[in-house]
Amino acid sequence: MRTTFVLAAALIVATALTLLVMIGTDDSEVPGTTQPLRALYAIDPPFAFLDRTGRVTGVAPELLRVLSREAGLGEIEFVHSDFGQLLHDLAMGRGDIVVNGAFVSSELMQQVRFTTPFARVSAAMLVAAGNPRGLHSLEDVAVRPDTVLAVIDESVELARAERAGLSRSRIQRHGDTPGAVVAIIEGRADAFVLTDVSLRYMLANSGFTGIEMATPFVSTRQIGQPDRGDPAFVLRLQDEALARRLDQAITAFVPSDDYLELVMPFGVGAVNIPAAMPDTR
Repeated sequence: MRTTFVLAAALIVATALTLLVMIGTDDSEVPGTTQPLRALYAIDPPFAFLDRTGRVTGVAPELLRVLSREAGLGEIEFVHSDFGQLLHDLAMGRGDIVVNGAFVSSELMQQVRFTTPFARVSAAMLVAAGNPRGLHSLEDVAVRPDTVLAVIDESVELARAERAGLSRSRIQRHGDTPGAVVAIIEGRADAFVLTDVSLRYMLANSGFTGIEMATPFVSTRQIGQPDRGDPAFVLRLQDEALARRLDQAITAFVPSDDYLELVMPFGVGAVNIPAAMPDTR
């Protein structure tokens, strides 16, 4: 997943979300019951992407299809957005749920409602084959003034890089994973930090060569930035009834063999099942 959202996005959507909460909604008007559930997504393999036929697929869309049936919801209408605009589009009412797995964060809980997490992922680093710069952590990149780090724009990895001491001039922002990977291959960047699930899936399915995951990768825990993430769906604060339905479905389905059968083709395995479900409300 990719996903992850930088906490700065809260500044963009806070005012709009506050207004929407003030308006409120009735529990009988649960999104997805009488009208299609509008699911916002951005291209972020393996969490959300298009297959060869143009169908929206990935860990999160396939999981949402199952959970929607279990929660008594109806049709899902997928709405494409840019990664950095997902929360803004949710606040503006262009969708009812953000599909890309967003990391549960106490800061964003003031503006949005997270469902129960549906996975657990860790940070990882992509480097050129052979790891010529000997990079095994964000700190390794930070102490080498001639190195450049690639990240996805508006991602939690961007915030982690800044907290590790990298100046903005040494952080190369990309709109998607392929762009960042090409930067490594062409030598315009020295490392690319993303989730372990996303990088493994990319290496196995993209056809890119001349790159590898840095092994070992030492992910130092930073204040306010844990070294792993718990992806969850994101809803508006007022959609408590929808959250309850999805939470019940997630709690019943995620630990099951059916869950693993559904997500394993996307590189998610038993190690990625959340060990403990944090309080998301």
